[in-house]
Parts: sequence; structure tokens; C-alpha cells
Amino acid sequence: MNEKNNFDIVRLSLAFIVMLVHSAEVTRNADIRFLAHFLNSDFAVKGFFAISGFLIAKSYLRSKSLTSYFVKRAQRILPAYIFVIVMCFAIGMCLTTLPLMDFLKNKETLKYLVANFTFLNFIQPSLPGVFTDNPNQPMDGSLWTIKAELTLYVLLPFIVPLLKKSPLKVWGVIFVISCAWFFYFTAVYTGAKADTLAKQFIALSSYFFFGSLLAVHQPTFDRLKEITIVSLVLFLLFKNTNYAFIIEPVAFSSVVILFSTNLCKEIKISQYGDLSYGMYLYHWPIIQVLQHFGVFDTNAFLGLLMVIVLTLALAWLSWHLLESRFLKRAHHAQPSIVPSVARD
Repeated sequence: MNEKNNFDIVRLSLAFIVMLVHSAEVTRNADIRFLAHFLNSDFAVKGFFAISGFLIAKSYLRSKSLTSYFVKRAQRILPAYIFVIVMCFAIGMCLTTLPLMDFLKNKETLKYLVANFTFLNFIQPSLPGVFTDNPNQPMDGSLWTIKAELTLYVLLPFIVPLLKKSPLKVWGVIFVISCAWFFYFTAVYTGAKADTLAKQFIALSSYFFFGSLLAVHQPTFDRLKEITIVSLVLFLLFKNTNYAFIIEPVAFSSVVILFSTNLCKEIKISQYGDLSYGMYLYHWPIIQVLQHFGVFDTNAFLGLLMVIVLTLALAWLSWHLLESRFLKRAHHAQPSIVPSVARD
């Protein structure tokens, strides 16, 4: 792969898609509902996983040891993740309808902290008395992907050696398992948390490890353009059928990596920092706070503009004052292994 690439701008674009769609979905505001209709946050999230699989596989192959690999993962993910949990807790303290001591002593408050610091956000996504009048109550509904990605990071050192030996067969097995999991929890099992279970790391592994396949198997990467064209044509043909999920892992993954690697001239934005991870983490609580104060009800487009400006500002500050300080300078100098929102 050419060292010149567009991973930064593609990741930033995907983060913008997620932010815009969530602005419509979290607020349920009729004036900006069109954003959720014309943009697809599902594609953006799955695209993040594909890019992450590609970049983290490259990073793993360049790591001096397994310890070095995991240290880099922790350096990239944990600082901003811990900060956003603390930030959400501080927001909760300020905006809760409960007396402060009642809020602090509430079992749900402790449960929130324990669940979120252990990446089990789904156990307690909200804080007591916070955002109760908002259409949605979670403090940060974007965090559900982090546990899935962490799991895939742990699996990658075991999968990459297998991909190098039998690339297509290994990814084929992962693909079948992934699709079977997704099908079961969307078409067969209809019990509690079926939707949540359908989106776990097993379902996302086909995207992540297709990215890894492209990173470790040059013949597949060399045919990326052909793979993208064929898979996109098939996806468009089956888009409105029950079989689209079978084509998505290849179609979504190949198109984002093609745009990131060799489809167009490099667009440099690295001088501003790696903002996509921060945008992904911080936009939801910003939307919630603005909704709480009635900004979207007063003027939805003003609310949307404020979400964009405040999220970019916080992401910029987070990168320059927090995230980058946990990364080694040598790590920054290699754009081909800079992480996705998925983060390296």
C-alpha cells in the first residue's frame, strides 16, 4: 500500500455521518429527520470496523512484541474513553433532577460508573434523573462499539497468523460465523436484547477481518477495485431484500478501504490532529445537553450547527491536550498505521 493515503479524511467523514444521523435520531426532531433518511450511520460504523481491521493488522505486524501491540491499543483508546465517562458523570451531577447527595448515593450512579469503566455500557447507559425529558436517556449511546472493538483487538493476534497461512479460507469461516450470528438474532431469535446481541463483535468480525485480510494478503488487496465494483453491484441488486447482510461485509469494507488507499489524490488533514475518535466519543453527550436546554426545539438547524462546532472543538482539544500525549512520537510519524475511529 502506498504510504500516501486518505484514512484521515475518510474516518473524519464517517464520524460526521454518525454525528449527523445521531443528531436526528437522538433528538427525534422532525426538521432534521431527513439526515437519518439520506445518511446511513450503520454503514459508517461498519466502515470504521473495516478500516480498523486493516490498520490494526498493519500495526500488529509492525509491533516488536505482543506487549507492544497491546500497549499501543491502550494508549490510543483509554485516555479519551476514560475522559468521556468522567465528562458524562460531571454532566450528570450538574443536570440531574435529584438532590446531589441522592444522585451520588443512588445505586444506578455506581452501576453506571462500574458498567462504563468496564466497557459494559449496555448494563447502565443512563444516570438517575438525567435527560429524563429527552427523547433518549443514554449519556453516550456511541460507546457500545468500544467493547466489540476491544474484543476484536484481542482476537487479532490469533487470527492474523492464520490469515497469512490460509487467507481466503480463514476469512471465509469468519464470514460464515458472522453472518449466521447476525441472521439468528435478527430473523430467528426475538427475545430480550435481540437487537443488541445482533450487533456484537461476532457480527462485526466479518468487516474487521476483511480489512485485516486486505492488510496481510497482497493478492486480495491488488484486486480491491474489482472486488469493490462487483460487491457494490450485488449489494445494490439485493439492497432491499433479506440477503443484503450477506453482501455488506465485502461491499462496505472494500469501498471504504478503496477510498482510503488508492482511489483519489491524498487529502492532507493530519496537521489538525486525529479528530475522528474524539468526534465519535463526544458528539452524543453534546447533543443530549443541547436537547436538554431546548436548543433543538427552538431551532433544529442552530442545534445542529452547535453540535458540529462544539464536537469539533472538543475533539481538537482532546487530541492536542490528552490523546496525543499518550502516543509516542514515532507512532505519529507513520500515517499508514494511524488508527481509525477504531483507533490504533
